Order: sequence, then structure tokens, then C-alpha cells
Amino acid sequence: MPVPAPLTRSLHRLRAARRTFAQVALALGGSWALATLVFGYRLPFFAPIAAVIVLNQPAQRGRRAVEIVVGVAAGIAVADLLVLGIGTGGWQLVLVAVLAMVVVTAAGGGPLVVTQAAVAAILVVTIQPPTIDLVPHRFVHAATGGATALLVTALLPAAPDRHLRRAARPVVTALVATLSDVADALHRDDLAAGRRALDRARSLDAEVDELRASIQVAEENARITPLLRGQRDLVGAYAAAVGQLDLAVRDTRVLARATAALLQHTDRRDDEGAPPELGDAVLDLADAVAALGDRLDAGASTEAIRRHAGAAAARTRPLFGDTRDLAISRIVGQIRSTGIDLLRGSGLETEEAQRTLYEAPDPPPRPER
Repeated sequence: MPVPAPLTRSLHRLRAARRTFAQVALALGGSWALATLVFGYRLPFFAPIAAVIVLNQPAQRGRRAVEIVVGVAAGIAVADLLVLGIGTGGWQLVLVAVLAMVVVTAAGGGPLVVTQAAVAAILVVTIQPPTIDLVPHRFVHAATGGATALLVTALLPAAPDRHLRRAARPVVTALVATLSDVADALHRDDLAAGRRALDRARSLDAEVDELRASIQVAEENARITPLLRGQRDLVGAYAAAVGQLDLAVRDTRVLARATAALLQHTDRRDDEGAPPELGDAVLDLADAVAALGDRLDAGASTEAIRRHAGAAAARTRPLFGDTRDLAISRIVGQIRSTGIDLLRGSGLETEEAQRTLYEAPDPPPRPER
């Protein structure tokens, strides 16, 4: 009996998050044990809270840990001073939380610090009223939780290679599909398909942003985690490629816009359709993007990227003299610009990438669709 699709997706999400669950479990138990057994606190509830919050901030965990401790300290300080004078209750809760946020915001704290200040103040008012004590116990709790979370991250790191592959694959898949849609619209002289391809091209930025965030996390983990030092080159390769993928996405959006303009022009004036070389060249770009994905995913050779990008450029050479419409020149220019970005993503410098396109041999005809 086949497993229902929603259950399959849920199981996949659970498998992907199992390392995070293990990290949280270790951080919770470790921070509690450290605060109670080593420092002698009876109910150090700020320690596990801080640990979980730090672990759920995948980027810049070191700075986030400091921000959490600072936010908790500020919230506790404001709450302690006010509650000692005005007591506890509903209106006191509102006043203390808002004043804690005002103080931290005025001091230049970011959203995370402001949130932690408010949370700390609320907990003081509702759970643990202040006591006169020179030792900032709750500050120690938060510092303990933050430090424990960082230690757990270092001892049980997420593998950057799997994390980056999962983040890069949607970018590559969406970009290949968009280029294929553009090529299909050109081959069929289909204005509606060209507009759909443009809409799809406009939605690609979210995948690129997610990949950038994943690379930022991987760079930090590789920098602070001794077990991941050997994967710095891999992370560096993804960091270099994402910039070129971002440019390729932008180029594809311009390419799709020029395609829609060309198809609208020919549709309105009943001119001859788009030259078949355009659609073939765009398919070559899609092949180059797929080859770049294989390069990132499995360390494949860069030869396929360079061959397909060169083929895209070479296939448009006969169109340089075509003066039927400015849109054709725009499409040719974007095909070559996208090819250069993909070649740079394979490791070539700009001048070498340009030379590769100019010197690319004429490719064989693509199979008829």
C-alpha cells in the first residue's frame, strides 16, 4: 500500500530535522545540568530558554547568544526595579514589558534583543518576582544557556555539504525550469507561454535568498567548529557560485522579459516568428545551469558547464546581424550575459569566461522538439 504524499513529506521533514532535535535535547539537558549541578541554582529556567533560542537562530549564533544575554539582562533590570516599587498585576505587566522594550530600543538593540528584554520582563513579573541580591542570577542563567548552545553546535554540527545541497537544488531546478519555459515559448511563438515564463522568473529570488542564508550558516559553522574545518573549501565553492547564480537569475528575468516583448511584437504585427536558434540557445543555458548544479551537488567536472554555455553563445552568432527587432538583440545579449555568469560560477575569471564564449566551436543541432 503506497504511503500518502502528506505523510511522506512529514517523514522527510522529520528526517531533515533530526540533528536539530538532538542539538536541542543536548542543549536543554546540558544547560540545566550546568546551572543546577555546577552553579547550584534550583530553578534556572532562563538557561534552557536561552539555549533553545540560540539554537533556533541558525545564522551568527555567537552574536545571537550575546544579544540574548544582553536582552535578558536589560529586561530583568527594568522589571526588577519597577516591580519592587509598583508590585505585580495586569497593568504592571504591560508597563514593565513596554518600558523594557523602550530602554533596549533607545540603546540601539536589534529586534532579537528587544524581544528578549520583553520576554525576560514578563517572566519576572509573572513567574519569579525580584529579590534584593547583588548577584545577577538570571543573567548567569541566560549566559549559561547561550554558552551551552554554542558548545552543542560545535560538538554536534550540521553537515554543511548536505545542508547546502538541499538549499542549492531548488535554485538550480527552478532556474532550469524557467529557462526551459522561455525556450518553449520561443520555439512555439507563444506569447501566453512567454508571459508565464516571465512570471516564473520573477519568483526566483526567494530560492536564492534561502541559499544565501544557508551559506551564511555553513560559513559560520565551518569557522567555529573544529570538526568542519575540512569542509571550508566546499563552503567557499558554494559561496562563490551563489553570486553567479543570483546574476544568472537576474539575467533570466531580463531574458524572459525580452522574450515576452519579442513575442508580443510578432503577435501584434504578424511578423515572422522568433528564430529557432534563440530557443535552442536558451535550452543550452538550461543545460549549463543543470551542469552547474551537478558540479555543486556531486563535484562534477566544469567541462559540461563550459561546453553548454559556449554552445549557447555560438548558436546565436548568426543573429548578430538580424535587424528585424531590437528584442532579438536583447535576447542574444542576455543569452551571452547569462553564459558568462554561469562560466564564472564554474570558477573562471570574467576575461577567461568571455574568451570561452567567443572561441566556442559551433555546436551540433539540437534534437527536434
